Amino acid sequence: MKKLAEVGEYGALEYVLDIVSKHLERKERRVFGVGDDAQAINVGGLWIFLKIDGTSASSSMYPWLTPGDLGYRVALSSVTDLIAKNSRPLLLSSSITVSSDLRAETLLEIIRGVVDLAEAANSLYVGGDINKLDHSDIVIDVASVGISSNPKPSTPFEENLPVYSVKCLGLSSIPAALYYLKKDISAWMDLLKSMARPKPPLAFLDYSDFAEASTDVSDGLSSLRKVLERSGVDLVLSHDALCPEVVEFSREEKVDVELLLSFMGEEYTIVSTIRDREVPVVKIGRTAGGCGRIYLDDRELIGGWDNFLGYRSSTYK
Repeated sequence: MKKLAEVGEYGALEYVLDIVSKHLERKERRVFGVGDDAQAINVGGLWIFLKIDGTSASSSMYPWLTPGDLGYRVALSSVTDLIAKNSRPLLLSSSITVSSDLRAETLLEIIRGVVDLAEAANSLYVGGDINKLDHSDIVIDVASVGISSNPKPSTPFEENLPVYSVKCLGLSSIPAALYYLKKDISAWMDLLKSMARPKPPLAFLDYSDFAEASTDVSDGLSSLRKVLERSGVDLVLSHDALCPEVVEFSREEKVDVELLLSFMGEEYTIVSTIRDREVPVVKIGRTAGGCGRIYLDDRELIGGWDNFLGYRSSTYK
């Protein structure tokens, strides 16, 4: 079997899904969302969702973020996956693994960040465990539980439907491009600080019952492409989908928009298809017959984030 660095995150997940699918074949209870980012079982007429997400400071904490910001963002990743399934998050619990040399105040700052997200998501944080790490790093995992009476699948995104997002797209590409392209961050520090703790995409729950299918955008273009490939469609984005800051950054830093969007990652938004109804969020484009490609006007967008491969694009590897 190949190394993870050869197959990438999605290849590794296919290995895991094969084991999970064989395990569930032997069970009588139906599980919703197998292969998606959050799964659920039906209990008394309600779908009970479970999601766990995690990362390390060494791989996910930009230099301008605080440990509290990191705790907040890991918790946000967890509840965003629940919200994408039309599930309202209820409970969060954490597992934090750190060196014994870490100052106690830093640990408490991480936990306060998780609590801040729980309050922003109208959820409850119920604590968790703390483990020892033999080297200097911070590893955070946050599990979340939610409920839904009308869960939404991530596929299919059907052909010739409008595609909506809770927020404009591309903001996450700015900090990633600054960091990986080694650009001066001083002119963008106010924006970076304002992006440290995005709001949970709870607005999706205001119209989620009308969605045909929905997904979060945790890995940028890669997240969208995975859903599109499984649906057998392409996505044609409009320029109205892009946040104004993305266009400004592209112009000021002389980074092509196509390259910049390959750095999209933690967007913390929900993208969905909705039939025969306008909703008060951002219409980012439309699906078309295809095989998983993403276009901005008539130019295909290449690349995206993979946990084992990093950022990939036609010009940056």
